[in-house]
Amino acid sequence: MSYKLGIPKIRAEVPSGTSMLLLGDLFSGKDIFSKQFVSEGLKNGEACILISTNETVGKVLDDLGDVELENLCIINCIPNRFRTSNHTPTPKQVRYADSPADLTMIMTFTMEFLDLFSVNKEIKNIRVILDSVSTLLMYSNLKTVFKFLHVFTNTLIANNCICLLTMEEGAHDEIEIKAIQQLNQAVIRMSDGKIQMKGFAQFESEYEVVDDEIILEK
Repeated sequence: MSYKLGIPKIRAEVPSGTSMLLLGDLFSGKDIFSKQFVSEGLKNGEACILISTNETVGKVLDDLGDVELENLCIINCIPNRFRTSNHTPTPKQVRYADSPADLTMIMTFTMEFLDLFSVNKEIKNIRVILDSVSTLLMYSNLKTVFKFLHVFTNTLIANNCICLLTMEEGAHDEIEIKAIQQLNQAVIRMSDGKIQMKGFAQFESEYEVVDDEIILEK
């Protein structure tokens, strides 16, 4: 099994059982990359589990736009549970952790949704997006977050999922970034109008954000 990233002109496909780290600053467009990554999976009939540590459910859904919600589940990790959205997932598709520090509940809800898709719905291709590691590090220390992500990513890999972890470049020291990189089979970096991928596949291209889409120049 393999997965498309969802960015036009990137031919590399992601093998099942792969974890990737997406690095970029606030204005790099990494949030749009994540959105296209989710939308690609839903469009192809895959399942997506989106763990949001920064945005409400309503904001997440509004950013995704007109997508099919049947195979989307969201774990919301911020205290404000109120949402306004033109999209309405069923209550079974949303879980709430008390805060980004509640790593145990994040893991519990992830396993619950994995069972929902792989066992109940018999969906083999599952994408998991954690947005973002940076917020986890604001609430917990590096040792705690590293231990959690080690178990988290290994569990997803064992279940033949693919995982995308996002991280705010420029907000962490080199030790934190290198530690999180160790847990991933690929690193995607978006910086100064250039996107690079290193790991199981290699590519590099200049890009720009046009109408909320990542457009590569080649």
